[in-house]
Amino acid sequence: MDSNEQRIQKHLVVNSPGQRSEVLTERTETRAREPRLSAGTIALIAVIAIVLTGVVLFVVANRNANEAANRNANLDVASQANSHQPATILQPPVPQPAPVIIQQPAGGQQAPVIIQQPNQRDSVSDDANMQEVATRRLAEETDMKTVSITVTDARAVLTGTANSAATRARAEQLVKAVRGVKSVDNQIVVAG
Repeated sequence: MDSNEQRIQKHLVVNSPGQRSEVLTERTETRAREPRLSAGTIALIAVIAIVLTGVVLFVVANRNANEAANRNANLDVASQANSHQPATILQPPVPQPAPVIIQQPAGGQQAPVIIQQPNQRDSVSDDANMQEVATRRLAEETDMKTVSITVTDARAVLTGTANSAATRARAEQLVKAVRGVKSVDNQIVVAG
């Protein structure tokens, strides 16, 4: 019998009325063989682990030494370069406005007149200022309480109601008198 085999015997007694019988069963089981490591195998694994640890430590130490040497060499080169030349400081370029190209007239013609476009930010604040001044002037008139104004791109739009055509025309005159207003769209409705 192999060392991995085991014999199992079972003895069974069956009692029935008027009869008694005994049954003997026997069977053989094979157990899975458990691997066993010898002392030599364990020692070999320990040696391999120690050698691998040593190799990793050597590689890491060598890499750190190389980086330190490279860093020192770069510092030496930089200090030598700085001793011979003044330091150059690079600054990002300052954005310049787009150039305006003007075609000069030929011969004895007059030079063209250049009109610059107003800055968008300034026109928005200018619109707000014009609207505020015009609203204040309309509020000073007692019969123009229902008139409102909106200013966009220096163009005023009047809306609301007025008691007479004269009041409607007076509102338009007040708004036209505001400095910077280019045009007035009078949409005031005369009630009455």
